[in-house]
Amino acid sequence: MTKYETTFILEPGLDEARVNETVDKVLGWIKDLGGEVLDVQRWGKRRLAYEIQKKRDGIYTMILHQGEGVLVKEIERRMSLHDSVIRVLTVVHAPESLVVVDPDAVAAEEAGDE
Repeated sequence: MTKYETTFILEPGLDEARVNETVDKVLGWIKDLGGEVLDVQRWGKRRLAYEIQKKRDGIYTMILHQGEGVLVKEIERRMSLHDSVIRVLTVVHAPESLVVVDPDAVAAEEAGDE
């Protein structure tokens, strides 16, 4: 199973109870579709980079989960039908321990070994 990060933005005017209800609903969908929730991060209300549906703020939540690719499509489809969801983005989770190698540094090191 692949790990995914799903980040979504909710309407800024929602009260805490509605936000919790929506997040719990999404978590339930993931579990019902055979996925496993690994982490939930609630980032709270933040300023958007640009207006979306004439709104300048949104309530951000990020869910780290694992499952099949079909799960991602269905979760995004359901969230797009939900009135309080402004935006959804799901990406494949990349571990933070990945090391980015500078090709110039590698070439210089190899040239020094000769």
